[in-house]
Order: sequence, then C-alpha cells, then structure tokens
Amino acid sequence: MSSLKRNLFLSVFGAAMTASVAFAADLPAPPIIEYEPEVPVEIGSGWYLRGDLGVAAYTGAGATWVDSTGTKWHFANEDIENGWLAGIGAGYYFNEKLRGDVTLDYHGKAKFKADAPCAAAPCTTKETLKFSAWTLMLNGYYDIGTWNSITPYVGAGAGMAYLRATDYTTTSGQVFGNKSRVNFAWNVMAGAAFDISDRLKLDANYRLMNFGKARTGHSSNAAQPNPVKFSDLYAHEFRLGLRYDLN
Repeated sequence: MSSLKRNLFLSVFGAAMTASVAFAADLPAPPIIEYEPEVPVEIGSGWYLRGDLGVAAYTGAGATWVDSTGTKWHFANEDIENGWLAGIGAGYYFNEKLRGDVTLDYHGKAKFKADAPCAAAPCTTKETLKFSAWTLMLNGYYDIGTWNSITPYVGAGAGMAYLRATDYTTTSGQVFGNKSRVNFAWNVMAGAAFDISDRLKLDANYRLMNFGKARTGHSSNAAQPNPVKFSDLYAHEFRLGLRYDLN
C-alpha cells in the first residue's frame, strides 16, 4: 500500500472511530431495573369464624285443628318450654362498620303444651308436642363504634329453617305423625362484642328468630285425618359466643 493510500485509510478510520465514540456518548443511559419481591396474598385478611351457645324462649304457636265437618278448633292455654341452641359460622369484614356472616344453628327440642276442645262434648284434651329446628342464615351487621374495647352492633338476616314437629301426644286417643317443613326464616338482632385480644372477641347478643309455620303429620283416625297446624313460630334468643379474626 502506498504512503498516500495508507494515510488516507488511517484518516478515514480515525474519523469513523471518533464519530462512533461521540454517538455512543450521546445515547441515554440504560434503564435501571430494580427487582421487587412479590407480596404474598393474605388469605385470612378480613375473615372471621364464630361459635355460639344460647337459650331460646318460644312464642306464637297458634295451634288449630279442622275436624271432618270443616270446623276449625283453636287450642287454648298454649305454652312452650324454653330450649337451647348451638351454632357455628364464618364471616367477613367489609370495612370498619359493615360485616356479614353465614351461620348454621341447631335448636334443640322444646316441649309444647296446650288444651284442645273436644269435637263432640264440652270438654278438653291435653296435647303435647316437641319442636326442633336447623337454621341456615345469611346475616349483615353494622358495628356502631368501639369504646373501652366494647363494640355494640345491630343486625338482621334471612335464610331457611328446617322445622320439625315430633312426639305428638293427646289424651283423645288419636295419634298424629311427625312432620318436617323447610320454611323461609328471618331474624333481627342487637348485641355487643368485647375484645379479649387482637383477634378474639366475646360476643353477647339478643336475636328474634322467625321459623315460619309448622304442622304435624296426619291423624291415625281415618274419619278425621287432618293434621294439627301451627302459625309462625318465634324465639327470643339470648346467645353468647366467640369470634376469632383470621387476619
């Protein structure tokens, strides 16, 4: 290569390298990628479990019976003994004021007693029966506020009741069979929760429960087989339980 060609090549090569370095210097700095670890999902956040025990004072049986002539007879001196109940449930806090839960409760057998008028003579017969029920309820609550670790609240719920009428006895000599019904049920309640710890609360409440209507099975008397029917059954319930927050 001649001296002229060599000098020309070196000049062009040097200019190209200078331009490349200048161009590279003008490029923006590469972005800095920072690794952020994934935040684990808190499965228990906002959820709670509950368990309750209580007593129930029943009212509103309103027993009637229709004889073969179509005459309706109303029972007198009705009384239902107090019963007990136990339940479990799971709920969720929507915010500081609103929450909801689903509860399943069993209401133990409570004895019903009444006098029934005789169809053919001015007399009465002694009637007894036992009521029991399962209830599945969807409930909503409003927590009013917290003072000295105590949170009063009000609530209401709706669902269904599996209501049973069993063990019917009567001095008339008739035999009425057992009968179960699935009814629409509802409740209203008021209570207060006491903070035992950050997660555990003691819950005391009053609940008015409506179970719907009940009836016996048909009578063993073929001439007068109609069942005994009952109007809406109510219970004044006083419950004490525990709520455990999962968060």
